[in-house]
Amino acid sequence: MRTLLALAVLLTMGASLAPVAARAQTAGSQRISGKTLERLAKSALASIDVPADEELVASGPVRDQLVGTGQVSLNVGSPMSTPSYVNVPIQIDLDGVFVRTLFVGYRVVQYVHTAVAAHDIVAGTVLTAGDVTMARVPSFGRLPNGTDVLVGRKVFCAFRRGQPIYIEATAANQIVKPGSVVVLIVNDGGVSVVTEVQARTGGGLGDLVSIYNPQTNKTLSGTVIGPGRVELDIMGGPQ
Repeated sequence: MRTLLALAVLLTMGASLAPVAARAQTAGSQRISGKTLERLAKSALASIDVPADEELVASGPVRDQLVGTGQVSLNVGSPMSTPSYVNVPIQIDLDGVFVRTLFVGYRVVQYVHTAVAAHDIVAGTVLTAGDVTMARVPSFGRLPNGTDVLVGRKVFCAFRRGQPIYIEATAANQIVKPGSVVVLIVNDGGVSVVTEVQARTGGGLGDLVSIYNPQTNKTLSGTVIGPGRVELDIMGGPQ
């Protein structure tokens, strides 16, 4: 019983001393808000000429800084730039004595104008002009492309609205398949001749495919102009 009573007394003393210990750790210190440091760093960025296709984005929040008591001075240095990063140094002095230098970092984000999904697109969709549009998006080191090169191509995967669609994420929609019988339209001046031929290679709209004409026993090349349709223009000379 005495042991339990002694333990209870010790626990009560510990609970009463805990706030005192906590106050002792923070006594004689003051806090510099991270938001204040962020504002100072942002004002220093005004001295940097940022191109129209770039933007400086904070790499992360700035933590509050604890220093001792006294007169705090915050001295903002000139931004230090690299092609991909900008650091703004802020020197913290206390009563004229150097305490530490804090660096506020910014990433250099480059932007490009490229084709993006005009709305949510499911995998396997054959793109039309209404499926794609141009937009300004962050660059990830990939070559941008226009909407015209994507129309008529099939996407491998789903895309969210506003997501860039790169040519390598698509494939030609083969509206002419190898071995199939297709209609060949031969244009010679104002005269058009229509005949059936066999496709040796496949392709999408606008692709050049190889075709075989069993009537003449010749292999030619024509441009895909529609499903099962190939055009051969010989106005420029004999084929």
